[in-house]
Amino acid sequence: MILSSMNFRGRAGGWRWPGPKEGAVELSRAGGLVTAGRGKHVRIDGPGVHTRNGDSIELRFDLLQAAGGAVGLAFAGGMEHLKVTLDLKRRRVAIFTSEWNRPQPAAAAPLTLERKGTHTLRIDKTADAGGLVRTANARVRLDGRTALEAAGLNVLPEMGVRVTVSSARVLLRRFVHRGEPSGLPESLHVGGWQMLNRPDLPGNLESIRRGLRAAADAGVRLLVTPETSLTGLFPTRPVTHRSRRVAQAEAQLRRFIRLLKHAPYLVAGLPVWQAAPGRRGKQTRYNVSRVYDPDGDVVLTGAKIHSCESDFWHGYRLHEFEVDAAPVCMHICHDGRYPEVWTLPIMFGARLVIHPCNGGKVSGTVDAFESGAKRQTATMHAFYLRVNGGGGSCLVGPAKRGNLLAVSEECRRDNAAFPQVGRPAECLLHAEIRLTDAFGYWPVRSFRASEAAAAA
Repeated sequence: MILSSMNFRGRAGGWRWPGPKEGAVELSRAGGLVTAGRGKHVRIDGPGVHTRNGDSIELRFDLLQAAGGAVGLAFAGGMEHLKVTLDLKRRRVAIFTSEWNRPQPAAAAPLTLERKGTHTLRIDKTADAGGLVRTANARVRLDGRTALEAAGLNVLPEMGVRVTVSSARVLLRRFVHRGEPSGLPESLHVGGWQMLNRPDLPGNLESIRRGLRAAADAGVRLLVTPETSLTGLFPTRPVTHRSRRVAQAEAQLRRFIRLLKHAPYLVAGLPVWQAAPGRRGKQTRYNVSRVYDPDGDVVLTGAKIHSCESDFWHGYRLHEFEVDAAPVCMHICHDGRYPEVWTLPIMFGARLVIHPCNGGKVSGTVDAFESGAKRQTATMHAFYLRVNGGGGSCLVGPAKRGNLLAVSEECRRDNAAFPQVGRPAECLLHAEIRLTDAFGYWPVRSFRASEAAAAA
């Protein structure tokens, strides 16, 4: 079935268009007219076209002028590619891959292509051998006929797409992506409710209620609050030791969620007491963030794995759950120093990483804050949401540039203290994220490289 298509008549979401210095693309009712002068290359990337093994991509185009030029269509992303080039100078159709240990092109055949009329180039990419990260086979069809095939290509199973034109004038008429639906929703509206770290159980409960109301009004589907948001992070104070009062406050919170119209999923932090392995049934205190569904039911209780607070015991599990079929993973504050707590879930499909924190008060310049925030996704290629009780909360996307999607008010460039960050305050930050823009490239590549060793 058709999963997505584009007619090149306008700028579609999920595509990255070349700038003025990179080549001319003129959008019209007929399609996208690409003019690449002699020795010039024009590239149109579709990083938001989320393909998988088993999918096909197709390009319909007219060759208007192509003396010695070329047209290319590719699965591409994560510094890898499977590209098919129609090379008019060499009169060949060829498959190129990012496998630098393999002679390139990986396969080639003579090209017979009429200069007039509309042509259709299609690539079918199927899974070949391997374990969880499998190699790929490729079949190239040109104007309805099989032109070329190659097997055992070691490229990522999930990638975006790319269209290229070199030394030619080409009218791009339509791009089509076909396959079976993955079940992953295209988008999810996520938000963080930044609230200050205070040892005030009733006050914190009321703050979370305010956040839930604001999130419901904004259409947020998942709302994250800081670490120990219900009690504040005060390990030695009575507020985090009175289990009965904490349980009563949590019951009130769950009742509020259940009665709130358009309530989102909520992540709230609190201490809980449970039996711990090896402690003979003794109740042990954990620092957890709990996930509640819109009915107030507990979806997940995630204990901080690398606890660094007095008398909070360590958690034993990675934390993964779904919101409207969107795969999410979570780690708590200090856990962020240990990449495996988010790398492993991303390897197996998580595309949103949430990070409830109470790591102290944000300070410094807005420029420095932005620089650090933008780097959060550099090694994950997933969305990342940090909500901190001392300010500096942010939502970051997987793209290399322009990936800072939302920040807390004191870190905005219009805050009164700019160029310094302002005084942290209670606020809602939120945005609708395109989950299909996240591929988990870097953890998946690492897993592919170590899968045999991991299996052993």
